[in-house]
Amino acid sequence: MNTKQGKKVHLDAAASHHEQAARFHREASQYYEAAKNYDHAAHQAVLAQGHALYAVEESNLAAKHSGAPLPAGSVDSGLTAAQHHAAASELHGQAAQHLRRAAKVFDEDRSAVAHETQVGFSLASRALAHGNEAAKQYVTSLREK
Repeated sequence: MNTKQGKKVHLDAAASHHEQAARFHREASQYYEAAKNYDHAAHQAVLAQGHALYAVEESNLAAKHSGAPLPAGSVDSGLTAAQHHAAASELHGQAAQHLRRAAKVFDEDRSAVAHETQVGFSLASRALAHGNEAAKQYVTSLREK
C-alpha cells in the first residue's frame, strides 16, 4: 500500500471511530437524561472515549506530515453529564462527516483534504473534552455515594 492509500485508509478509520463514539455518547446521554442505569451510561461513555481516542490516533497517522498542531479542547464545565455526552455525540458526528469528506476528495483536492482534516481534529478535540468532563462528573458522583 502506498502512502496516499494509507492516509485515505486512516481517514476512513478515523471517521468510523468518530461515528461509533457519537453513537455511544448519544446512548450515554439518553441514559443520563432518563436518570436511570447510570452504570450502563458510564460504560457507554467509556466505550465512546475509547473510540474517540482511536479516531484521534488514526487522524494523527493520516496527517503526521502536515506539521499542524491540534487545537486544545475547551468546554463549559457547568453542563450536566447528559449535556456533555449529547455535545460529544454531536461533535463526533460532525468530525466524522468532515473526515468522510476528506477521504472522498482525497484524490482530487489536497487542500480540501487538509482543511477537512483540521476541522475534524478541532471537533474531535472538543468532543474529547466534553467526554472528559462527563467522566469527571461521574467519578465525582461515585465519591459522593
